[in-house]
Amino acid sequence: MTHTLHRVGNEDSLKKDIVFLMLPAHRFNDVDIPAAEVGAKLRRFMEIGLEHGCISIGNASTGNTYTLGSNEAVLDSTTENATVHCVFDSKEKAVEMMKALKEADIGLSVVVSGLFDMLGECCHASGLTPHTVEYSLGVWGNTSLLPDKPILEINTMCGHGMVSVGRIQDVIKKIKAGKMTCEDGGKELGKTCTCGIFNWKRAGEILQRITSE
Repeated sequence: MTHTLHRVGNEDSLKKDIVFLMLPAHRFNDVDIPAAEVGAKLRRFMEIGLEHGCISIGNASTGNTYTLGSNEAVLDSTTENATVHCVFDSKEKAVEMMKALKEADIGLSVVVSGLFDMLGECCHASGLTPHTVEYSLGVWGNTSLLPDKPILEINTMCGHGMVSVGRIQDVIKKIKAGKMTCEDGGKELGKTCTCGIFNWKRAGEILQRITSE
């Protein structure tokens, strides 16, 4: 699963951006399990995330906290065929989430995206050994066509490209005009990242940097 992987930013910023993803492995760990039980496992994953300080949750099939209106709405919309996410803003919270998932032993596949060395430390601290590792090799080709890096940092937090450059620029204009705070701007942009992997808190910090220049 790579839509959570290709996030742009410096090390200090990306330390505050860790995404947990859970989904059933079709015909492997969803075999001979009632559909309602699979949905309950996915729901429990997000509940554990909320219990350990995640800043947002989302269901790729139905929406995130901001599109559906509440965390409870996301939980209630989760069924057996969903891919669900929790976003964290610190290494410490990520370690506690890993420990809790290890203890819960839900039985479905988990993917964690973030800085490679930091996640290695998180796994070590929580007593886990990664099964598979994927790397992002960056963007190749005519990179001069890409937007400025601060815009790209926000844009790449939605792996499906649903937080468009034009929308980011519009939010920046509203912030500069005093119509919106940076924090509210981050939350506003997060609405269109349906699956909920957008880190609105980090986006607000980047917007603060952009609009202060």
